Amino acid sequence: MAQWQIMGWVNVALVVIMGTIYPLKQKMKSNKKLIPIYRVVRVVHPVIGVAMILIGLLHGSMVLGQLRLHSGSLVLLTLIVMALVALAGSKLAVLRKIWRPIHRGLGIVLVLLLLAHLTFPWWL
Repeated sequence: MAQWQIMGWVNVALVVIMGTIYPLKQKMKSNKKLIPIYRVVRVVHPVIGVAMILIGLLHGSMVLGQLRLHSGSLVLLTLIVMALVALAGSKLAVLRKIWRPIHRGLGIVLVLLLLAHLTFPWWL
């Protein structure tokens, strides 16, 4: 398997791991044993997010030889917007109460775009 393929599948695994934070938070309410796990996931969540963006940039440039519009570009753009929403959410009063639902909604968009990218990488 080529390095770019490994990087792509690492990012797919990271999307799955990152997607566990909200269901884990919901389950934690009824199962207090999950609190330590949630605390760890919450700390590593932003770090993994930055790593996903960097891996995505490298993955795309290795596959295409340059960064250009591609189905993976939409996945990467969604990750960047998610990061910006999370960063701005705690800083801007207008986003303070609504950034998490926006972030979760973008997470759904991310999964759909990722599935499209995996199924039909050249559709764009």
